[in-house]
Amino acid sequence: MDFSFKKRNVKRLYLNYSLLFIVIAACIFGSYLIFGHTFILNRDALNQHLPLMVKYRAAVLEFLKHPFHAHEVWSWQMGLGTDTFQVYSYYTLGDVFSYLALLFPVSKMTRAYQIILILRMYCVGLSFVYFAQHFKLRDNVILGGTVAYMVNAFLLYACVAQPFFTTPFILFPLIVVQIERVLQGRSAWPLVGAFFWMLVSNYYLAYVLGIGAFIYLVLRVLTHYRKSLDYPRVFLKLSFATVTSILLAAVLLVPELNAVMNSTRAGSQFANGLKTYPLYYYLFLPKQLINGGQWYFMFWSALGIVSIGFIALVYIYIQPKKYPLLTIGLGLSLIMLLIPAVGSFFNGMMSASNRWTLLIYLPLAMAICILLENADHLSRHTLWILNWATLIYLIILFATYFFQNDDAMFMPVLFLIGSMMVLWILNLHGVRHPDYWLLAIIMFNAGFNAIYAAFPYNGGFSSRMLNRGEYQAMTKNRYGGLDQGLNRQYFYRVSTVSQNKIVPGVNWDNDLTSGLNNIDSYYSLQNKYLGQFNNSLQNIQYTPNIPIRQADDRTVMNNFFGVKYLFVQSNSDNAGKIPAGYTQDKLTDPIINYDVGQPSDAKKQSDFVPTQTIRYRTKNAFPLLYWQDTYISPQRYEKLSASAKERALASGVLVNGNQKNVQGMSRTDLSNSITTVKSELISNRLNKVNPAHLKYTDSDETYQLTFPAMEKKRNRQKLRGSELHIDFSTIKYTPFSMKDQIKYEQQHLLQMAVNPGSYINHRFNQYKYLRYHIINGSPDISFKLNFKSRFGTATIEQPKQSTLSLFKKVKNGTMNIGYYSGNFPQKLTFQPSKLGTYQLKYKVTAVKLGSHYRNQVRTIQNHSLNNLKFGKNRVSGTITTTRSGILTSSIPYSTGWTATVNGKAASIIRTNQAFVGIRLPKGTHRVVLHYHIPGLRLGTVISLIGVAWTVIFGIATFIIDRRH
Repeated sequence: MDFSFKKRNVKRLYLNYSLLFIVIAACIFGSYLIFGHTFILNRDALNQHLPLMVKYRAAVLEFLKHPFHAHEVWSWQMGLGTDTFQVYSYYTLGDVFSYLALLFPVSKMTRAYQIILILRMYCVGLSFVYFAQHFKLRDNVILGGTVAYMVNAFLLYACVAQPFFTTPFILFPLIVVQIERVLQGRSAWPLVGAFFWMLVSNYYLAYVLGIGAFIYLVLRVLTHYRKSLDYPRVFLKLSFATVTSILLAAVLLVPELNAVMNSTRAGSQFANGLKTYPLYYYLFLPKQLINGGQWYFMFWSALGIVSIGFIALVYIYIQPKKYPLLTIGLGLSLIMLLIPAVGSFFNGMMSASNRWTLLIYLPLAMAICILLENADHLSRHTLWILNWATLIYLIILFATYFFQNDDAMFMPVLFLIGSMMVLWILNLHGVRHPDYWLLAIIMFNAGFNAIYAAFPYNGGFSSRMLNRGEYQAMTKNRYGGLDQGLNRQYFYRVSTVSQNKIVPGVNWDNDLTSGLNNIDSYYSLQNKYLGQFNNSLQNIQYTPNIPIRQADDRTVMNNFFGVKYLFVQSNSDNAGKIPAGYTQDKLTDPIINYDVGQPSDAKKQSDFVPTQTIRYRTKNAFPLLYWQDTYISPQRYEKLSASAKERALASGVLVNGNQKNVQGMSRTDLSNSITTVKSELISNRLNKVNPAHLKYTDSDETYQLTFPAMEKKRNRQKLRGSELHIDFSTIKYTPFSMKDQIKYEQQHLLQMAVNPGSYINHRFNQYKYLRYHIINGSPDISFKLNFKSRFGTATIEQPKQSTLSLFKKVKNGTMNIGYYSGNFPQKLTFQPSKLGTYQLKYKVTAVKLGSHYRNQVRTIQNHSLNNLKFGKNRVSGTITTTRSGILTSSIPYSTGWTATVNGKAASIIRTNQAFVGIRLPKGTHRVVLHYHIPGLRLGTVISLIGVAWTVIFGIATFIIDRRH
């Protein structure tokens, strides 16, 4: 099929599309409204998209009111502090739809967010209609393809989970049309516009779309223009469009690329270590075509198009020479779907995420259009091929049912059979208006898919959607109301405790609404030095997107970050795992749930356990900036355990880089900080176990981590006031083969059959275990190491490789069991989560947090930067030092920071691996820190050159066109 740029009367087409969209939108979003939900997903939308839209709207309004004033590019409310450009550039800055929030009052932001979602989806379909109008297709055929393009498993999830992922669905058809315009010898200026929009929208999506555009260009030239193309002229036009758009977008691209290179994303493990996908992936991939979903389980290979799409694929492959671009492109896509390295390449060399499949829906929808265009004049031979292919496909789907009993397959299969029957009827009996029949079945199919995805208890989306009014209630009660009345006149940070949820049912990391400085943050780009710091201290809560969380409730880390207040829910996990020095400051009114968590022998009202939100306060929070005159050398620091490194934060400063900065300073005394506690690992079979060679073959076997010296009371008393850590320097897990897994599980069943007459059905259990392990991707590298204490269960977890962006390779970790103000425990209970071989090397450490530590904290507090003042992108203060030392901080290091001391420029140094520092000589100093966006100046210069370049070429083009 050939592109045509001839004018066509399309008013009726667009009107019909708009009417059709009302029906589709009702199917996609109607269920949420009927059952009292919003379109706000309780993860990314709650943490990022909605609150960032609100914050960015406020920033834009401030800019419009005062365009020549300084504007905030550093926020203290995003984790420990973040470059707002780095955050906004990923989520809102280049997203044209986010600016529509300016049309709504601030009190209607949740409504604005949801209306904009609907508009995004409308524009997705609009883009496909514009694309398809360039082909000789009937209007109803185009509408059928539009519905197929718009309603798929990828978009049904993305539009509510990560709304900006609708943008590439809008952009890709536009880019293809403009590439085609250039290939046909027409103007390159529309392609400049499409490329520019692509580049500013989101650098990650631009990367994916750029690769997709290049692949399309190559395949299109090879299959259609190979002999007729004016190669030099087309090359110049394409180069002009590419260079011009890059120059114009440089003001955003240069700072964005700088942010990416200095983020935790840099250096991620390629494809999460996968060489091939798990067996289940290949087994279930065929059914994904018409019954998509399970986004992370299937590495974002969601697909999930209308069922007639399968028939359309078979149809175009019957005639590969007639449709070479589609057959080669889709065949290449299938091969790419089989290889994790491809997903990783499209994902910036990181996890094997197949979000690049957003490029596949355009050729899939075009294949459906081709089938619809020819549906009423298919030959008997073609119909029988389609029939047999459909039958074989049904057999494959039926085979997968033995491994995953997916009831959701029923309706897609029904629509597949129904589509095939309609094709037979159209060709054997003839029907008036065949387009209407086919459009109707596509509409019913797409409508059902959309409703099923949103319907309660079926698709699962609605259970993850916030209820109407819930967002406002959550933001108001994020800390149970205990944030009200806090003094906001001086700087401090806040946190919660790990796994403890004040608002139930959601993972709420970012705090962009309370005005407090919460150390937790969840963004796609995080400071790489902060990542290195958390990895060095072996924070087991670290992930690339969420580097700190609650720092595993470790006392010194919380103090170092300046956490003055902790908010804790009494009836949630780890409510008793409070770091040292934090005492109850304020509580909400008690509420008694008589049915949950109450003692069975309660006799009076006071015996019941109340549910409350509790605010804890400490006097041991470090200041934001403080002076230290003792140092730890990098060589000495690297030899310390993770617990010792953490404890050393209160003792001295590590200066990274040039060691001339520590001249005149004393070496830090690290004695009397931690104590190593001898331990033994004992199985419940009463045998002593070597953790370096732990072969775990029985899922019910547990272990006791005992501390022999703690059997004596005086030894337990010596370690009073210590935080118990388990420092794992080596964690290596090797799963058993699937065959061995099943063998050990069968053996376990035999061992459990202790009653007379017990009988084990080995054949059934063989199938049961095989099915379980295939569905769970066995053998895979994921595991948990669980340690139980009086505080609850502490866990080191190796995530599955299918967790994608939240994946990390666990090789070590420091587990905080809890702070023991009284006697030290004598033992802990340990149990791995999965069968396999574990190689564990660890030390049990008591981190002393008594009077010596408190004195060190008081010294730090006495050496704080005084008269602290905050301005936009700056912080200043005064300090008097008695000797040379380092002004240390918990401000994340970036090349964007500059400093002056007494009005003279001073060098910023990196301290404690990740934080801003300045060397100060003896004397009284006024220190000013100022932040600017790294790379912005260079990007602005390049973009100004791009504007001049564009104007010159624009004038030249105008003159040449006038002459012609």
